[in-house]
Amino acid sequence: MENNRISRKELYQQVWSEPMTTLARKYSVSDFELRKLCKKWQVPTPRQGYWQSFRAGKQVPIPTLPDLDSEEQEIDLATLTEPKAAAPLSPLELLQLEIERSLQKVLQVPAKLTNPDKLIAATKANIEQRNVTYRFTELLTTSYGFLDMKISRQSLNRAFRLMDTLIKALRARGHSVMISGSQACIHIRQEKYEVAIREKLKRSDEIRPKSYSYDYTPTGILFLRIGPTWNGREWQDGKVPLESRLSAVIAYLEWRTQKEEEWHIACKKAEEVRRDKERVLREQQLRKEQELSKFKVLLQQAKRWHEVQMLRNYLAAVDQHTLDNENLHQEHREWLSWAQQKADWYDPLINLPDDLLHEVDKETLTLPNKHPYY
Repeated sequence: MENNRISRKELYQQVWSEPMTTLARKYSVSDFELRKLCKKWQVPTPRQGYWQSFRAGKQVPIPTLPDLDSEEQEIDLATLTEPKAAAPLSPLELLQLEIERSLQKVLQVPAKLTNPDKLIAATKANIEQRNVTYRFTELLTTSYGFLDMKISRQSLNRAFRLMDTLIKALRARGHSVMISGSQACIHIRQEKYEVAIREKLKRSDEIRPKSYSYDYTPTGILFLRIGPTWNGREWQDGKVPLESRLSAVIAYLEWRTQKEEEWHIACKKAEEVRRDKERVLREQQLRKEQELSKFKVLLQQAKRWHEVQMLRNYLAAVDQHTLDNENLHQEHREWLSWAQQKADWYDPLINLPDDLLHEVDKETLTLPNKHPYY
């Protein structure tokens, strides 16, 4: 091998002379990348279990190196060690960088608490005056209506300085932190997030005598929680202290607010589409009902007209019988005149008014129901 180049035949000989992981370390690459290179150049590689069989003295056939159509037979191993292009930053990471540039001085947590925010000052006064520890722990707690804290006395000053810096940075970004109900909340436009700071505890190995509970000791590790316990996000001390993660907290809040707003807009649009579809369906249903109602009226009128024709034919027959029989009384002729008037009243093409039958439903030939005393 010269100038980090190797022939295809040499690579074939080497992958069958020692394990792939050993060979990969020699070239300062991963065995996965080396296998990809062999596959690209059609170099056979040992299958899983080959080297165990080889060490056990078993004869395992080695495939031959196939010929390539390409004339190029030298492989440049430098391509394996070239630095990979950095992955593009996510929108959240870009937002965090922008926050760090714009709030470079504000995000620096001071060594001493000076000119604290009014919420920090009120919480500090409450926790010092209250001086109440959480059960079986050494953590001091605040009352409702103040910043939610459970911190040991040793970490209290640090927690105040950290939260004071966070609140001032949020206000510098145009946001607000205030008490909503009984909980301190961060307000970003229309969104609201609960905020609390806690100190992690270490549980004792033995149960307290006569109390059936463990002792818990503060660890000095602080964690910041945004949102409720069931759906919140936490940041805590680790390789990177919490003081250096405030920009990530603010970036997450602003990014999540944007996502929430986009979700609300999408929901609103979906609701508008749903209502439009319902309106169209209601209008179609109304047109169908109206069309059916009109057809029913048409059908009823046709039936009435057909019945009137039958009635007129009957009256014509009665009239003819009257003409043929001169002995019929005058009352029969009066009845015939009355019957013709009723036929004109029932005829949908004439609808002759009738003082006595004007309230009758012509479809059912019934009077409306009325109180028996009227």
